[in-house]
Amino acid sequence: MVARNPYIVGAYVTAREHYGREEVIETLLEGGARAHWVVGNRRVGKTSLLRQLELLAGRRGRLVPVCWDMQGCASYAELGATLAEVVADHADRFAPLGLPPALTDEKDALTLLAHLRRLVTRGGRELLLLCDETEALIDICQREPEAMQRLHRALTGGAGVRTVMASTREIYRLYDICRDWPTSPFLGGFDMSITLGGLSPADAKNLILQTQAPRGGRIKAPAAAVAAIRDATNSHPLLLQLLCSRLLCDDGTLRVPGDADLRVDSMVASFLEYDFRQLTDADRALLFSIERIHRADPKELERMDFEQPAELKQRVTNLANLGYLRRVKNSYAVGNLFLQAWLSEQAPDKRGKRRIKAPPLAASPSAMRAVFARQREGETGALALQLNLRRDRLAHLEIARATELLATPPQVLAEIAQLETEIRDLRALSAARLP
Repeated sequence: MVARNPYIVGAYVTAREHYGREEVIETLLEGGARAHWVVGNRRVGKTSLLRQLELLAGRRGRLVPVCWDMQGCASYAELGATLAEVVADHADRFAPLGLPPALTDEKDALTLLAHLRRLVTRGGRELLLLCDETEALIDICQREPEAMQRLHRALTGGAGVRTVMASTREIYRLYDICRDWPTSPFLGGFDMSITLGGLSPADAKNLILQTQAPRGGRIKAPAAAVAAIRDATNSHPLLLQLLCSRLLCDDGTLRVPGDADLRVDSMVASFLEYDFRQLTDADRALLFSIERIHRADPKELERMDFEQPAELKQRVTNLANLGYLRRVKNSYAVGNLFLQAWLSEQAPDKRGKRRIKAPPLAASPSAMRAVFARQREGETGALALQLNLRRDRLAHLEIARATELLATPPQVLAEIAQLETEIRDLRALSAARLP
């Protein structure tokens, strides 16, 4: 019998309660780019990812992590005060490097960052800035552009500092706000190739079964239940854990979900409406069109949209990466069954108007084109990196297999087969990328 419900809805998670994202984590901690901007919908695990990065960086020792929560900051001065509070609260991280006591009283963000950077560099380490709730920067960039241009240089300055920013799609508005800056826009200099969506099938299964839980805390479920839960939620962490909470039996097992378990209650509706606000009018039209016909193949998508093929393809890819859509063979469908049910409830009234009143994302078409261009560029580089990492690992295992011959362990053979499959898939994705 399970002593408690192990599924966590709402709070961020770390350590053994954090599932998946290993490849993303390695890219953010060890990859070639030194400034990343991770975009994902609400409650998809952005804060959990940042906190897990903080935990792992602290364990590895090379990076000195600082989690900078920008929520509620309305000015450059408040950004600095918030950063100073974080440094003061974690002064023990900098004490071995000789942190001057007066430095924790420094309230100017640029001055404080410069001191911290020099401090960790002298100690042979790097500063890891983990910035959450960065939507606060939108209004600050509009009101204090000169200060924010200087802060941008500090965040993307290269040696001595590694930066990870996290936000929803609302951050795309910065392209419009920074259009007249004499320097690069605030999003310039950041690798934006990482979009945080659902978990991988294997990671979703591990979360469902709680495979990282201590002895006695694991969950049992028939394969049909695991597959149905993943399918219904598209492996979205929040929806997955919410559905598992509804399906958990007293004996610690999960049953197969029924229609009643997929109900959209007020909490789920609020969550879905918030994500809906992150869509532009063009995104919404595309999503409603797909919801109406259930699935859309490439030719049907082209008939729905008047964009150039490259922009349409990137729009669909963006929506799929974020979980609004999902790939079903050669077609696209609404991302998960909860979203599908919620969208169907927004049917037009007799005058043809949708019931939903949520305003669309206030990013111009030119801003979205800039986003798509950056994503195409970033995704191509990310695919190349993933291919190279897998090829290097495969070469290492092939040498081991040639040496051990018949004594090669089964797990090595299984990993070789898995790597060969992943390399084929990545090659196919690379070939499908538009120039």
